[in-house]
This record gives sequence, structure tokens and C-alpha cells, in this order.
Amino acid sequence: MRELPKSINADVLFEISRFLDDRPKSTPVPVHKLALIIRQRFNARLPAESIEELIIEMAMTRQLPMLFDLPETDTDNVISIALARAS
Repeated sequence: MRELPKSINADVLFEISRFLDDRPKSTPVPVHKLALIIRQRFNARLPAESIEELIIEMAMTRQLPMLFDLPETDTDNVISIALARAS
């Protein structure tokens, strides 16, 4: 595992771990929503994107499906697999 940012609170890691371990393995992890909840609950100084990276890494280790529930935008949030592989 990579070195964690100095500003990360251990409680944040424990909460992410608890959330991932307590959910059914077939239910996707709502990455963006979980990052916002964690950030608000623990008043984390890390940006939501950094917390999302931690959630993704921890979910990948557990081989859990993930839901990338991006915030509402004016553009389409869907990227085709062909385009994603080309970039």
C-alpha cells in the first residue's frame, strides 16, 4: 500500500474500512457519496478526491464493485470503454 498523506486521520481509514467490510459484497460502493459523508463526519482536511482515492484503493483490495456516482453536471458522465482504453 502507498504511503498515506500526513493529514489523514486514522479514524477516517477505520470508518472507510468498517463501511466496506459491513456491506454486502455484491452491492456497489458509492465512491463519491461515501467520500462526502466521511469528509463531513470527520471534518477531514483532505479534499474529497483524496478520500475517494483511498476508498477506491481499499475497495479494489477487497475486490468490491464500485459506483462512481459523480455529482450533477451539465455534461455526460459516461465514458465508453473504447474511449477509456484509448486514453
